[in-house]
Amino acid sequence: MWRERLREYVFPGEAERNPEFRAEMQRLGRLSLRVLGAVQIGASLFMLGARFLVAPETSSLTIRFRQALMISAVGIVDIAASRLPGISRWSRGIAIASALLVAAILIWSSFVIAAQSTAPNDFIPGEITMIVLFAVTIVPLRPMQSLLLGSGIGVIYMLEAMAAERTLLEGLGPDDNYMLFILMLTLLSTAITAVVYGQRRAGYEHHRQSLQAAEDLRKAQTRILLTENAASLSRLAAAVSHEMNNPLGALVSGVDTLLLLAARQATCGPEEQHRLVRLQADLRRSIQESAQRLKELVGRMQRFTNLDQAEEQPSDLNELLRDVAALMDPRERGSAQVELRLDRLPPVLCRPQQMSAVFSSLLRNAVEAVDGQGRVVVSTATRDSTVEVRIEDNGRGLSSDELATIFDPGFRESGGRMAAGNWSMFNSRQIVREHGGDIAITSNEGKGTEVVITLPAGEHESATQEYR
Repeated sequence: MWRERLREYVFPGEAERNPEFRAEMQRLGRLSLRVLGAVQIGASLFMLGARFLVAPETSSLTIRFRQALMISAVGIVDIAASRLPGISRWSRGIAIASALLVAAILIWSSFVIAAQSTAPNDFIPGEITMIVLFAVTIVPLRPMQSLLLGSGIGVIYMLEAMAAERTLLEGLGPDDNYMLFILMLTLLSTAITAVVYGQRRAGYEHHRQSLQAAEDLRKAQTRILLTENAASLSRLAAAVSHEMNNPLGALVSGVDTLLLLAARQATCGPEEQHRLVRLQADLRRSIQESAQRLKELVGRMQRFTNLDQAEEQPSDLNELLRDVAALMDPRERGSAQVELRLDRLPPVLCRPQQMSAVFSSLLRNAVEAVDGQGRVVVSTATRDSTVEVRIEDNGRGLSSDELATIFDPGFRESGGRMAAGNWSMFNSRQIVREHGGDIAITSNEGKGTEVVITLPAGEHESATQEYR
């Protein structure tokens, strides 16, 4: 087990078979290339300035100045390369090559300075450490890439040391202590890289699982909303059947009577013609009124269910509230008094069916809170750039504990069975927040509850009808 764990840390390349994780590593590699270039420029200029302040007369300043220019040039190339399209997949390789080039510049400059000083190349370990640590912490390298970087720096040191001994000063050849130091630093940086890479991988997995959990929650909310909508539609069917009885009955009776009058008019005498014409006019007016009531009822049903318009559109919240109140099941309302106090509102860009579901759920909760005997007041107003919908009742109210958890979805035991709790309030708040608004609740136990919904108001180019 521990061998597999160790192998996973040292050889984590299989993780990047996941295209999303690979894309994330490439994105980080491209960003790190830009940061590495900035660090190379900043560090070289800082060190040059520091050496000038400490020893402005030393003969090595000219060499250090050239060294700073070359490293700055490498940094500029790194930053320019990071802006090239399609460079992401090569960014880590470019970063390794850049670090090796900077190492070659620093080590050779150290040998040149050592040839002119009495303390040969004592600063090489510090500069190599700086290069390796910068690369390991900035660039999202794999462990084997860090091992390649450290080994490359060791090879560069050996080659340049042998070249310096031949061309600069005898005695500048490879130092066994430095080689051992580079080996230890390489192994340490490889271990650090394995840990950091594992943390990056674990962080990505955690992020992916969080996104998946959020998606699962969204799907659960959608299923619950569909369930609530199905229940609302069943109540709507009961309300619609009740509302349609009167105008439909009047319409059928009017048509039958009109047919009878037309048949009688064909055989009656001239003295009855005038009276029958007046009766026919009254019947036609009654039929038109009944047909208009049916038309309005169908329009309310369409707006409530939003069957033909599922996208966002400028809507009149007052109209939605009127429809919800009118289509409420009379048996569910009981003798509760529902009062509408609707001010003129600007149009609100929303999904009407979703907002109707929210209003229906809140109004039903308010009616249930008054036990079908109290008063529910629905009011609207405009506050600066927002629209406010307020639903108040004088019902039983909520305790402080109930109010604190009113938006927390969960499950509770009811009658020996598990039932969902607070999901309607949770979904209502989610819908309102998705529309850029918010919902707040205040309640006093035994006195009533007030729910306030705020939504951003705004005109829309396609809003051509007059809202009132």
